[in-house]
Amino acid sequence: MNTVPENWIPFIPVHMENDIRETQLQRAAMPRILEGDTETPARVRPRTSLLRAGLDGSTKFSYFLHEEEVPRSGVRVTQSFQRTRWHQGKVLVWLGVRKQTGRGEGSSGLAFDSILDKKTPQ
Repeated sequence: MNTVPENWIPFIPVHMENDIRETQLQRAAMPRILEGDTETPARVRPRTSLLRAGLDGSTKFSYFLHEEEVPRSGVRVTQSFQRTRWHQGKVLVWLGVRKQTGRGEGSSGLAFDSILDKKTPQ
């Protein structure tokens, strides 16, 4: 197995309960493998609140996305503070989330069981 970027949080397809045809995407985790570390690899967890649902509370739960919410071109979700002026100069600030179409199919570059050329001694 090769490595992937640290910020790559995979979503894997799983069957919906009591249905053999319909699937949803479930948040998964990649192992954090450090060179020379002999401990069992820890899971890479999301840093932002957008994907941390179910990880921080006292009761843990899985995070699912409906398959139709993610088009083939992908989705880019960003979270930022929004600010505007209202009547009589009153300032309003809130935390907004924006969903935009992605830039095409992405790839983490993760590969298993690759065939590599054997290095020959020189």
